[in-house]
Amino acid sequence: KVYKTGDFVQKALDDVTIKFKDKEFVSILGPSGCGKTTLLNILGGLDNYNEGSLVIDDVDTKNYEEKDWDKYRNDNVGFVFQHFNLIGHLTVLKNVEVSLTLSGFSKKERKEKALKALEKVGLSKHVNKLPKHLSGGEKQRVAIARAIVNEPKIILADEPTGALDSKTSVEILNILKEISNECLVVMVTHNQELAEQYSTRIIKLLDGKIISDEEKENNETNNISKTIKKHRKMPFFTALSISFKNLKTKWTRTLLTTLAGSIGIIGVALVVSVANGVTNYIEDVQRVALGNYPITISSSVKSEPSVSIYD
Repeated sequence: KVYKTGDFVQKALDDVTIKFKDKEFVSILGPSGCGKTTLLNILGGLDNYNEGSLVIDDVDTKNYEEKDWDKYRNDNVGFVFQHFNLIGHLTVLKNVEVSLTLSGFSKKERKEKALKALEKVGLSKHVNKLPKHLSGGEKQRVAIARAIVNEPKIILADEPTGALDSKTSVEILNILKEISNECLVVMVTHNQELAEQYSTRIIKLLDGKIISDEEKENNETNNISKTIKKHRKMPFFTALSISFKNLKTKWTRTLLTTLAGSIGIIGVALVVSVANGVTNYIEDVQRVALGNYPITISSSVKSEPSVSIYD
């Protein structure tokens, strides 16, 4: 993977070759700028690679279109971010349901699956709270519940403990460790001590290259399972409902935006109306002025005298 800024070229990943099992807890370690997050983004289909290939379940993604990446992310990948990325005006339950809403599940299915995921991370008693009423660790638990609610095959965690204290970090890693018994968990972190304690495999990067790939002994090998999920999409009325709910929570900004837009539209209409009025007025003045001094146009034939030529 290469990033270009003018004449400057930064090689974020250089000749990286990795194969993941379907059930393991992988930690990616390395200094800032070594390519950890870039690798995670490529694995999650958030970023495209420049050279090489990404093979998923024996299928090369070179010919993937945007809709294929959307389906891959929606059906197979769950993301856990360092800063939670929760929607502030939605409750804990609704935040977890968002992933399922995008997948087109019914309201009943969404609630059942979301409650099950929240129970798994120990937040079943906080389903009706807003994110602002939660601690950092609880917010990260919500983020994990949101990531696993669609039962993905891969969980990608980018510094999930970076904004947490040591005690809460251990709690979050215990949850990820348990999840790794059911699917692949790939975590980017700077905390080598916790990575060695909880991971089943540690990959170290430096300057975009893999310098070590160590797997703990007695780690069970798992074959990749090829489960095919039905492709779903968000219903139109569900998307409309979410949009209106978002507008409702920000009614002041919505009102001001609507007012500003209305003033702009009225202003444009007024300018067009004035321009048309002036044009019509000028045409009327010209018509009246020319009416007082009529111009008559007639046709006539002028005969030329004949000329005789004598020798």
